[in-house]
Amino acid sequence: MQGCEVHMRCRRTLWTVATILCLLIVPATGQIISTSVQEKANSGDVSAMLRLAQAYETEGRSDPVEAARWYRRAANAGNPLAQTKLAAFYLQGVGVSKDPQEAVQWWRRAASSGYGLAQYKLGLAYLQGEGVAKDDAEGVRWLREAAGNDIPDAEANLGVLYLSGRGVPKSNADALAWTTQAARHGSAFAECNLGAMYQFGDGVEQDAAQAEKWYRRAAGRDFPDGEYRLARFLVDKPGGLPEAITWMRKAASQGDTRAQFSLGLLYSQGRGLPQSYTDAAGWYRRAAEAGYAEAELNLGSFYESGKGVPQDKRQAVSWYSEAAKQGLVAAEWNLGVAFETGSGIAQDYVKARYWYLQAAQGGNRDAKNSLGHLLYAGLGGSRDRQQALEWLLSAADHGDPRAALNLGIALSDSQASESDRLSAVMWYEIARRRGLDPGPALENLKSRLTPVQAETAERNASLWLAVH
Repeated sequence: MQGCEVHMRCRRTLWTVATILCLLIVPATGQIISTSVQEKANSGDVSAMLRLAQAYETEGRSDPVEAARWYRRAANAGNPLAQTKLAAFYLQGVGVSKDPQEAVQWWRRAASSGYGLAQYKLGLAYLQGEGVAKDDAEGVRWLREAAGNDIPDAEANLGVLYLSGRGVPKSNADALAWTTQAARHGSAFAECNLGAMYQFGDGVEQDAAQAEKWYRRAAGRDFPDGEYRLARFLVDKPGGLPEAITWMRKAASQGDTRAQFSLGLLYSQGRGLPQSYTDAAGWYRRAAEAGYAEAELNLGSFYESGKGVPQDKRQAVSWYSEAAKQGLVAAEWNLGVAFETGSGIAQDYVKARYWYLQAAQGGNRDAKNSLGHLLYAGLGGSRDRQQALEWLLSAADHGDPRAALNLGIALSDSQASESDRLSAVMWYEIARRRGLDPGPALENLKSRLTPVQAETAERNASLWLAVH
Protein backbone atom coordinates (compact mmCIF):
# COMPACT_ATOMS: atom_id res chain seq x y z
CA MET A 1 0.00 0.00 0.00
CA GLN A 2 1.20 3.45 -0.80
CA GLY A 3 2.53 5.45 2.11
CA CYS A 4 1.67 9.07 1.52
CA GLU A 5 3.81 11.61 3.34
CA VAL A 6 2.12 14.91 2.56
CA HIS A 7 4.46 17.89 2.55
CA MET A 8 3.85 21.29 4.06
CA ARG A 9 2.46 23.51 1.38
CA CYS A 10 3.08 27.21 1.14
CA ARG A 11 -0.13 28.00 -0.69
CA ARG A 12 -1.57 31.26 -1.82
CA THR A 13 -4.09 32.72 0.55
CA LEU A 14 -7.34 30.83 0.74
CA TRP A 15 -9.56 33.88 0.56
CA THR A 16 -12.20 32.82 3.00
CA VAL A 17 -14.41 34.99 5.11
CA ALA A 18 -13.28 35.17 8.71
CA THR A 19 -15.66 34.17 11.45
CA ILE A 20 -14.85 35.74 14.77
CA LEU A 21 -16.36 33.89 17.71
CA CYS A 22 -15.07 36.13 20.50
CA LEU A 23 -17.99 38.46 20.00
CA LEU A 24 -18.46 40.10 23.35
CA ILE A 25 -16.55 41.05 26.44
CA VAL A 26 -16.57 38.15 28.87
CA PRO A 27 -16.19 38.88 32.58
CA ALA A 28 -13.47 37.43 34.74
CA THR A 29 -13.66 33.74 35.49
CA GLY A 30 -15.77 32.95 38.52
CA GLN A 31 -17.61 36.26 38.65
CA ILE A 32 -19.75 36.29 41.77
CA ILE A 33 -23.49 36.64 41.28
CA SER A 34 -24.60 38.87 44.12
CA THR A 35 -28.11 38.88 45.52
CA SER A 36 -28.56 42.49 44.46
CA VAL A 37 -27.64 41.69 40.85
CA GLN A 38 -30.10 38.81 40.84
CA GLU A 39 -32.84 41.02 42.26
CA LYS A 40 -32.16 43.79 39.74
CA ALA A 41 -32.21 41.30 36.87
CA ASN A 42 -35.51 39.82 38.07
CA SER A 43 -36.98 43.30 38.26
CA GLY A 44 -36.10 44.03 34.63
CA ASP A 45 -32.71 45.77 34.84
CA VAL A 46 -31.08 44.91 31.48
CA SER A 47 -27.53 45.65 32.66
CA ALA A 48 -28.02 43.19 35.51
CA MET A 49 -29.38 40.61 33.08
CA LEU A 50 -26.22 40.93 31.01
CA ARG A 51 -24.03 40.60 34.09
CA LEU A 52 -25.87 37.43 35.07
CA ALA A 53 -25.63 35.98 31.56
CA GLN A 54 -21.91 36.71 31.37
CA ALA A 55 -21.31 35.26 34.81
CA TYR A 56 -23.10 32.02 33.88
CA GLU A 57 -20.98 31.87 30.74
CA THR A 58 -17.66 31.83 32.59
CA GLU A 59 -15.82 28.67 33.55
CA GLY A 60 -16.16 29.25 37.27
CA ARG A 61 -19.95 29.21 37.09
CA SER A 62 -20.49 27.65 33.70
CA ASP A 63 -24.14 27.08 32.97
CA PRO A 64 -24.83 27.72 29.27
CA VAL A 65 -28.56 27.13 29.65
CA GLU A 66 -28.83 29.84 32.31
CA ALA A 67 -26.54 32.09 30.28
CA ALA A 68 -28.77 31.70 27.23
CA ARG A 69 -31.89 32.35 29.35
CA TRP A 70 -30.57 35.66 30.63
CA TYR A 71 -29.22 36.71 27.25
CA ARG A 72 -32.69 36.01 25.87
CA ARG A 73 -34.35 38.18 28.51
CA ALA A 74 -31.96 41.03 27.76
CA ALA A 75 -32.39 40.45 24.02
CA ASN A 76 -36.18 40.56 24.30
CA ALA A 77 -35.74 43.85 26.15
CA GLY A 78 -34.05 45.20 23.00
CA ASN A 79 -30.38 45.04 24.00
CA PRO A 80 -28.37 44.58 20.75
CA LEU A 81 -25.33 43.14 22.55
CA ALA A 82 -27.50 40.42 24.12
CA GLN A 83 -29.23 39.82 20.79
CA THR A 84 -25.87 39.33 19.10
CA LYS A 85 -24.65 36.98 21.81
CA LEU A 86 -27.86 34.96 21.76
CA ALA A 87 -27.48 34.62 17.99
CA ALA A 88 -24.00 33.18 18.52
CA PHE A 89 -25.44 30.68 21.00
CA TYR A 90 -27.98 29.54 18.41
CA LEU A 91 -25.34 29.30 15.72
CA GLN A 92 -23.13 27.08 17.87
CA GLY A 93 -25.83 25.24 19.83
CA VAL A 94 -24.61 26.56 23.20
CA GLY A 95 -27.30 26.46 25.88
CA VAL A 96 -29.96 26.14 23.17
CA SER A 97 -30.65 23.83 20.26
CA LYS A 98 -28.48 24.71 17.28
CA ASP A 99 -30.56 26.80 14.90
CA PRO A 100 -28.73 28.97 12.32
CA GLN A 101 -32.03 30.47 11.11
CA GLU A 102 -32.88 31.66 14.63
CA ALA A 103 -29.36 33.07 14.88
CA VAL A 104 -29.94 35.12 11.74
CA GLN A 105 -33.20 36.49 13.14
CA TRP A 106 -31.45 37.78 16.26
CA TRP A 107 -28.55 39.21 14.26
CA ARG A 108 -31.07 40.96 12.03
CA ARG A 109 -32.79 42.58 15.03
CA ALA A 110 -29.48 43.82 16.41
CA ALA A 111 -28.18 44.87 13.00
CA SER A 112 -31.33 46.86 12.26
CA SER A 113 -30.68 48.93 15.37
CA GLY A 114 -27.24 49.85 14.00
CA TYR A 115 -25.14 47.44 16.08
CA GLY A 116 -21.97 46.99 14.04
CA LEU A 117 -20.94 43.54 15.26
CA ALA A 118 -24.36 42.13 14.38
CA GLN A 119 -24.21 43.80 10.97
CA TYR A 120 -20.88 42.09 10.41
CA LYS A 121 -22.18 38.67 11.45
CA LEU A 122 -25.31 39.10 9.35
CA GLY A 123 -23.15 39.96 6.35
CA LEU A 124 -21.14 36.78 6.86
CA ALA A 125 -24.34 34.75 7.14
CA TYR A 126 -25.52 36.00 3.75
CA LEU A 127 -22.12 35.38 2.16
CA GLN A 128 -21.90 31.85 3.57
CA GLY A 129 -25.57 30.95 3.19
CA GLU A 130 -25.73 29.96 6.85
CA GLY A 131 -29.24 30.25 8.27
CA VAL A 132 -30.34 32.27 5.26
CA ALA A 133 -30.23 31.93 1.47
CA LYS A 134 -26.83 32.89 0.12
CA ASP A 135 -26.94 36.43 -1.23
CA ASP A 136 -23.64 38.15 -2.00
CA ALA A 137 -25.27 41.54 -2.56
CA GLU A 138 -26.91 41.48 0.87
CA GLY A 139 -23.70 40.23 2.40
CA VAL A 140 -21.77 43.14 0.93
CA ARG A 141 -24.46 45.61 2.04
CA TRP A 142 -24.25 44.51 5.66
CA LEU A 143 -20.46 44.42 5.63
CA ARG A 144 -20.46 48.02 4.42
CA GLU A 145 -22.82 48.96 7.25
CA ALA A 146 -20.51 47.24 9.75
CA ALA A 147 -17.44 48.88 8.25
CA GLY A 148 -19.18 52.23 8.69
CA ASN A 149 -19.52 51.33 12.38
CA ASP A 150 -15.77 50.72 12.73
CA ILE A 151 -15.73 46.90 12.63
CA PRO A 152 -12.22 46.14 11.28
CA ASP A 153 -13.00 42.56 10.21
CA ALA A 154 -15.87 43.88 8.09
CA GLU A 155 -13.35 46.11 6.30
CA ALA A 156 -11.03 43.12 5.95
CA ASN A 157 -13.73 41.00 4.35
CA LEU A 158 -14.61 43.77 1.92
CA GLY A 159 -10.97 43.63 0.86
CA VAL A 160 -11.31 39.90 0.28
CA LEU A 161 -14.43 40.39 -1.83
CA TYR A 162 -12.85 43.10 -3.98
CA LEU A 163 -9.81 40.93 -4.60
CA SER A 164 -11.94 38.04 -5.83
CA GLY A 165 -14.68 40.11 -7.46
CA ARG A 166 -17.39 38.45 -5.41
CA GLY A 167 -20.48 40.60 -4.92
CA VAL A 168 -18.52 43.66 -6.09
CA PRO A 169 -16.51 44.54 -9.21
CA LYS A 170 -13.03 43.02 -8.96
CA SER A 171 -10.61 45.78 -8.00
CA ASN A 172 -7.07 45.32 -6.74
CA ALA A 173 -6.94 48.96 -5.67
CA ASP A 174 -10.10 48.66 -3.55
CA ALA A 175 -8.93 45.31 -2.17
CA LEU A 176 -5.65 46.84 -1.05
CA ALA A 177 -7.36 49.93 0.37
CA TRP A 178 -9.89 48.01 2.46
CA THR A 179 -7.37 45.42 3.63
CA THR A 180 -4.83 48.06 4.60
CA GLN A 181 -7.47 50.10 6.42
CA ALA A 182 -8.61 47.04 8.36
CA ALA A 183 -5.03 46.10 9.22
CA ARG A 184 -4.33 49.60 10.50
CA HIS A 185 -7.48 49.36 12.59
CA GLY A 186 -6.15 46.22 14.26
CA SER A 187 -7.70 43.34 12.32
CA ALA A 188 -5.29 40.41 12.58
CA PHE A 189 -7.25 38.71 9.82
CA ALA A 190 -6.52 41.67 7.53
CA GLU A 191 -2.87 41.70 8.57
CA CYS A 192 -2.60 38.06 7.51
CA ASN A 193 -4.29 38.75 4.20
CA LEU A 194 -2.10 41.78 3.58
CA GLY A 195 0.96 39.65 4.28
CA ALA A 196 -0.24 37.06 1.78
CA MET A 197 -0.99 39.70 -0.84
CA TYR A 198 2.58 40.99 -0.60
CA GLN A 199 4.08 37.51 -0.40
CA PHE A 200 2.40 36.21 -3.55
CA GLY A 201 1.80 39.44 -5.46
CA ASP A 202 -1.99 39.21 -5.27
CA GLY A 203 -3.20 42.67 -6.23
CA VAL A 204 0.14 44.27 -5.30
CA GLU A 205 3.77 43.99 -6.32
CA GLN A 206 5.52 41.16 -4.50
CA ASP A 207 7.42 42.40 -1.48
CA ALA A 208 8.84 39.85 0.96
CA ALA A 209 9.75 42.49 3.53
CA GLN A 210 6.20 43.83 3.61
CA ALA A 211 4.81 40.30 3.77
CA GLU A 212 6.96 39.46 6.78
CA LYS A 213 6.08 42.77 8.46
CA TRP A 214 2.33 42.12 8.29
CA TYR A 215 2.62 38.47 9.25
CA ARG A 216 4.60 39.53 12.31
CA ARG A 217 1.95 42.09 13.23
CA ALA A 218 -0.75 39.40 13.13
CA ALA A 219 1.38 36.84 14.97
CA GLY A 220 2.17 39.40 17.65
CA ARG A 221 -1.54 39.57 18.47
CA ASP A 222 -1.57 35.85 19.44
CA PHE A 223 -3.60 35.21 16.29
CA PRO A 224 -3.01 31.54 15.37
CA ASP A 225 -3.38 32.11 11.63
CA GLY A 226 -0.78 34.87 11.82
CA GLU A 227 1.56 32.65 13.81
CA TYR A 228 1.16 29.84 11.31
CA ARG A 229 1.60 32.05 8.26
CA LEU A 230 4.69 33.69 9.73
CA ALA A 231 6.09 30.23 10.47
CA ARG A 232 5.44 29.07 6.91
CA PHE A 233 7.06 32.23 5.58
CA LEU A 234 10.15 31.73 7.75
CA VAL A 235 10.49 28.04 6.84
CA ASP A 236 11.44 29.10 3.32
CA LYS A 237 13.66 31.97 4.46
CA PRO A 238 17.39 31.18 4.76
CA GLY A 239 18.17 30.64 8.42
CA GLY A 240 14.55 31.08 9.40
CA LEU A 241 13.72 27.52 10.42
CA PRO A 242 14.45 27.77 14.18
CA GLU A 243 12.20 30.81 14.59
CA ALA A 244 9.63 29.21 12.30
CA ILE A 245 9.40 26.22 14.64
CA THR A 246 8.84 28.54 17.61
CA TRP A 247 5.89 30.22 15.87
CA MET A 248 4.63 26.87 14.62
CA ARG A 249 4.52 25.60 18.19
CA LYS A 250 2.60 28.67 19.34
CA ALA A 251 0.01 28.23 16.60
CA ALA A 252 -0.21 24.49 17.26
CA SER A 253 -0.73 25.03 21.00
CA GLN A 254 -3.72 27.23 20.14
CA GLY A 255 -5.27 24.46 18.09
CA ASP A 256 -4.19 25.41 14.56
CA THR A 257 -4.38 22.05 12.80
CA ARG A 258 -2.10 23.14 9.95
CA ALA A 259 0.62 23.95 12.46
CA GLN A 260 0.08 20.67 14.29
CA PHE A 261 0.36 18.76 11.02
CA SER A 262 3.46 20.72 10.01
CA LEU A 263 5.16 19.96 13.32
CA GLY A 264 4.41 16.30 12.77
CA LEU A 265 6.01 16.53 9.36
CA LEU A 266 9.11 18.31 10.68
CA TYR A 267 9.57 15.66 13.39
CA SER A 268 9.05 12.91 10.84
CA GLN A 269 11.65 14.39 8.49
CA GLY A 270 14.05 15.43 11.24
CA ARG A 271 14.03 18.89 9.75
CA GLY A 272 15.00 21.49 12.32
CA LEU A 273 14.02 19.05 15.06
CA PRO A 274 15.43 15.69 16.21
CA GLN A 275 13.78 13.03 14.10
CA SER A 276 11.11 11.37 16.20
CA TYR A 277 8.32 9.32 14.71
CA THR A 278 6.70 9.15 18.14
CA ASP A 279 6.50 12.94 18.37
CA ALA A 280 5.42 13.11 14.74
CA ALA A 281 2.59 10.68 15.42
CA GLY A 282 1.52 12.72 18.45
CA TRP A 283 1.19 15.91 16.42
CA TYR A 284 -0.48 14.11 13.54
CA ARG A 285 -2.98 12.69 16.01
CA ARG A 286 -3.89 16.09 17.41
CA ALA A 287 -4.55 17.45 13.94
CA ALA A 288 -6.28 14.26 12.80
CA GLU A 289 -8.65 14.23 15.76
CA ALA A 290 -9.65 17.76 14.77
CA GLY A 291 -10.45 16.53 11.25
CA TYR A 292 -7.35 17.64 9.30
CA ALA A 293 -7.35 15.30 6.31
CA GLU A 294 -3.61 15.18 5.59
CA ALA A 295 -2.91 14.38 9.23
CA GLU A 296 -5.51 11.59 9.12
CA LEU A 297 -3.74 10.20 6.07
CA ASN A 298 -0.27 10.34 7.60
CA LEU A 299 -1.42 8.91 10.92
CA GLY A 300 -2.98 6.05 8.97
CA SER A 301 0.32 5.53 7.16
CA PHE A 302 2.13 5.39 10.52
CA TYR A 303 -0.30 2.76 11.81
CA GLU A 304 0.13 0.74 8.66
CA SER A 305 3.91 0.68 8.93
CA GLY A 306 4.19 0.74 12.74
CA LYS A 307 6.13 3.99 12.57
CA GLY A 308 5.86 5.93 15.84
CA VAL A 309 2.87 3.83 16.94
CA PRO A 310 2.20 0.10 17.33
CA GLN A 311 1.43 -1.38 13.94
CA ASP A 312 -2.33 -1.68 13.56
CA LYS A 313 -3.71 -2.03 10.06
CA ARG A 314 -7.28 -1.71 11.24
CA GLN A 315 -6.43 1.67 12.72
CA ALA A 316 -4.70 2.54 9.46
CA VAL A 317 -7.87 1.81 7.49
CA SER A 318 -9.95 3.77 9.99
CA TRP A 319 -7.83 6.90 9.52
CA TYR A 320 -7.67 6.44 5.75
CA SER A 321 -11.45 6.29 5.77
CA GLU A 322 -11.70 9.59 7.62
CA ALA A 323 -9.37 11.29 5.16
CA ALA A 324 -11.12 9.72 2.17
CA LYS A 325 -14.47 11.08 3.36
CA GLN A 326 -12.96 14.51 2.87
CA GLY A 327 -11.95 13.69 -0.70
CA LEU A 328 -8.21 13.27 -0.13
CA VAL A 329 -7.15 11.34 -3.19
CA ALA A 330 -4.17 9.52 -1.65
CA ALA A 331 -6.44 8.22 1.13
CA GLU A 332 -9.01 7.04 -1.41
CA TRP A 333 -6.25 5.13 -3.18
CA ASN A 334 -5.02 3.59 0.09
CA LEU A 335 -8.55 2.48 0.93
CA GLY A 336 -8.86 0.87 -2.47
CA VAL A 337 -5.66 -1.09 -1.85
CA ALA A 338 -6.88 -2.13 1.62
CA PHE A 339 -10.16 -3.47 0.25
CA GLU A 340 -8.49 -5.20 -2.69
CA THR A 341 -5.87 -6.93 -0.57
CA GLY A 342 -7.87 -7.40 2.62
CA SER A 343 -5.29 -5.44 4.61
CA GLY A 344 -6.81 -4.33 7.91
CA ILE A 345 -10.33 -4.97 6.65
CA ALA A 346 -12.32 -7.72 4.96
CA GLN A 347 -11.46 -8.10 1.28
CA ASP A 348 -14.14 -6.47 -0.85
CA TYR A 349 -13.58 -5.92 -4.58
CA VAL A 350 -16.76 -3.89 -4.93
CA LYS A 351 -15.52 -1.33 -2.41
CA ALA A 352 -12.02 -1.53 -3.85
CA ARG A 353 -13.41 -0.64 -7.27
CA TYR A 354 -15.43 2.23 -5.75
CA TRP A 355 -12.47 3.81 -3.97
CA TYR A 356 -10.16 3.30 -6.92
CA LEU A 357 -12.72 5.11 -9.05
CA GLN A 358 -12.83 8.05 -6.64
CA ALA A 359 -9.05 8.31 -6.61
CA ALA A 360 -8.79 7.80 -10.37
CA GLN A 361 -11.26 10.60 -11.00
CA GLY A 362 -9.05 12.72 -8.74
CA GLY A 363 -6.10 12.06 -11.03
CA ASN A 364 -4.23 9.32 -9.14
CA ARG A 365 -2.42 7.25 -11.76
CA ASP A 366 -1.94 4.24 -9.46
CA ALA A 367 -5.68 4.14 -8.90
CA LYS A 368 -6.30 4.33 -12.64
CA ASN A 369 -4.06 1.33 -13.17
CA SER A 370 -5.67 -0.65 -10.35
CA LEU A 371 -9.17 0.25 -11.51
CA GLY A 372 -8.26 -0.83 -15.02
CA HIS A 373 -7.07 -4.15 -13.65
CA LEU A 374 -10.31 -4.79 -11.72
CA LEU A 375 -12.46 -3.81 -14.70
CA TYR A 376 -10.46 -6.03 -17.02
CA ALA A 377 -10.58 -9.00 -14.64
CA GLY A 378 -14.25 -8.47 -13.76
CA LEU A 379 -13.50 -8.16 -10.04
CA GLY A 380 -16.03 -6.22 -7.99
CA GLY A 381 -18.48 -5.94 -10.86
CA SER A 382 -18.99 -6.81 -14.49
CA ARG A 383 -16.01 -7.12 -16.81
CA ASP A 384 -15.56 -4.10 -19.06
CA ARG A 385 -12.58 -4.42 -21.37
CA GLN A 386 -13.11 -1.06 -23.07
CA GLN A 387 -13.30 0.93 -19.84
CA ALA A 388 -10.34 -1.01 -18.51
CA LEU A 389 -8.29 -0.01 -21.55
CA GLU A 390 -9.30 3.65 -21.13
CA TRP A 391 -8.19 3.79 -17.50
CA LEU A 392 -4.97 1.88 -18.21
CA LEU A 393 -4.18 4.21 -21.10
CA SER A 394 -4.76 7.24 -18.89
CA ALA A 395 -2.43 5.82 -16.22
CA ALA A 396 0.21 4.90 -18.79
CA ASP A 397 0.03 8.35 -20.36
CA HIS A 398 0.83 9.75 -16.93
CA GLY A 399 4.00 7.69 -16.77
CA ASP A 400 2.97 4.53 -14.90
CA PRO A 401 5.11 1.67 -16.31
CA ARG A 402 2.87 -0.94 -14.66
CA ALA A 403 -0.07 0.44 -16.60
CA ALA A 404 2.01 0.23 -19.77
CA LEU A 405 2.70 -3.43 -19.02
CA ASN A 406 -0.98 -4.08 -18.29
CA LEU A 407 -1.94 -2.38 -21.54
CA GLY A 408 0.40 -4.73 -23.36
CA ILE A 409 -1.33 -7.70 -21.73
CA ALA A 410 -4.87 -6.45 -22.40
CA LEU A 411 -4.21 -5.39 -25.99
CA SER A 412 -2.75 -8.77 -26.89
CA ASP A 413 -5.60 -10.92 -25.55
CA SER A 414 -7.95 -13.08 -27.56
CA GLN A 415 -10.18 -10.10 -28.40
CA ALA A 416 -7.31 -8.09 -29.81
CA SER A 417 -7.37 -6.79 -33.38
CA GLU A 418 -4.25 -6.38 -35.51
CA SER A 419 -3.99 -2.72 -34.54
CA ASP A 420 -4.40 -3.73 -30.87
CA ARG A 421 -1.42 -6.07 -31.19
CA LEU A 422 0.67 -3.29 -32.74
CA SER A 423 -0.22 -1.08 -29.77
CA ALA A 424 0.49 -3.94 -27.38
CA VAL A 425 4.05 -4.25 -28.67
CA MET A 426 4.50 -0.49 -28.29
CA TRP A 427 3.32 -0.56 -24.65
CA TYR A 428 5.33 -3.67 -23.82
CA GLU A 429 8.40 -1.92 -25.22
CA ILE A 430 7.65 1.22 -23.18
CA ALA A 431 7.31 -0.89 -20.01
CA ARG A 432 10.57 -2.69 -20.79
CA ARG A 433 12.48 0.55 -21.28
CA ARG A 434 10.98 1.88 -18.05
CA GLY A 435 12.36 -1.10 -16.13
CA LEU A 436 9.51 -3.65 -16.21
CA ASP A 437 10.42 -6.75 -18.17
CA PRO A 438 7.46 -8.26 -20.06
CA GLY A 439 9.37 -11.53 -20.28
CA PRO A 440 8.71 -13.78 -23.29
CA ALA A 441 5.34 -12.09 -23.95
CA LEU A 442 6.96 -9.29 -25.95
CA GLU A 443 9.01 -11.52 -28.21
CA ASN A 444 6.11 -13.95 -28.67
CA LEU A 445 3.86 -11.11 -29.76
CA LYS A 446 6.47 -9.62 -32.10
CA SER A 447 6.85 -13.00 -33.77
CA ARG A 448 3.21 -12.70 -34.88
CA LEU A 449 3.89 -9.39 -36.61
CA THR A 450 5.69 -8.65 -39.83
CA PRO A 451 9.16 -7.09 -39.50
CA VAL A 452 7.73 -3.78 -40.74
CA GLN A 453 4.96 -3.88 -38.14
CA ALA A 454 7.39 -4.73 -35.34
CA GLU A 455 9.71 -1.91 -36.42
CA THR A 456 6.77 0.53 -36.51
CA ALA A 457 5.68 -0.45 -32.99
CA GLU A 458 9.21 0.03 -31.62
CA ARG A 459 9.51 3.39 -33.36
CA ASN A 460 6.18 4.47 -31.86
CA ALA A 461 7.50 3.49 -28.43
CA SER A 462 10.59 5.63 -28.96
CA LEU A 463 8.51 8.58 -30.09
CA TRP A 464 6.22 8.24 -27.06
CA LEU A 465 9.13 8.05 -24.64
CA ALA A 466 10.73 11.11 -26.22
CA VAL A 467 7.83 13.29 -25.13
CA HIS A 468 6.84 11.63 -21.84
